[in-house]
Amino acid sequence: MSESYVFKVIVAGQGGVGKTALIQRYCTGTFIEDHKMTIGADFSMKKVDLDTGETVKLQLWDFAGEERFRFVLGPYCKGATGALVCYDITDYDTFAGIPEWLRIIRKNAGMIPVILVGTKYDLPNHEVELGIADKYAEDAKCIQNVWCSSKSDVNIEPIFYALSQWLIYYINQEEQK
Repeated sequence: MSESYVFKVIVAGQGGVGKTALIQRYCTGTFIEDHKMTIGADFSMKKVDLDTGETVKLQLWDFAGEERFRFVLGPYCKGATGALVCYDITDYDTFAGIPEWLRIIRKNAGMIPVILVGTKYDLPNHEVELGIADKYAEDAKCIQNVWCSSKSDVNIEPIFYALSQWLIYYINQEEQK
């Protein structure tokens, strides 16, 4: 019999990096050029059917990235089982802000599995090098670093599929302790 899981996933990162576009592309298969700024947090759900026969329901919590809404993130992290921390590969400052997002998430949710997500791969003038981002993910004890494009639909499904597999792996490791 196949297992069914429900996971709360935080999607965080500075304002304008493409968190809402990422979730929109994943959940609906569409891309909207001009998103309205997220106020506080937004919520979406998506079911993932894995090749193993397992089913995962991802509860995706999209957090406003602007400094004035940052106070909201801590309480919403409670009970989270995983996170995506997003940055814009064409804006190095958003990559430099990752430590603060990781600090907030880990302070409130513990050492949950985190994937770093470099967005806007379709745009020119990348300011973040893939090797540097991969090394940072490893040093920061994140699962991995992935680049994607919500506009071009590059690596969107694989990010959430991989996260689902990792979340099952981690929950099974916890149960064996």
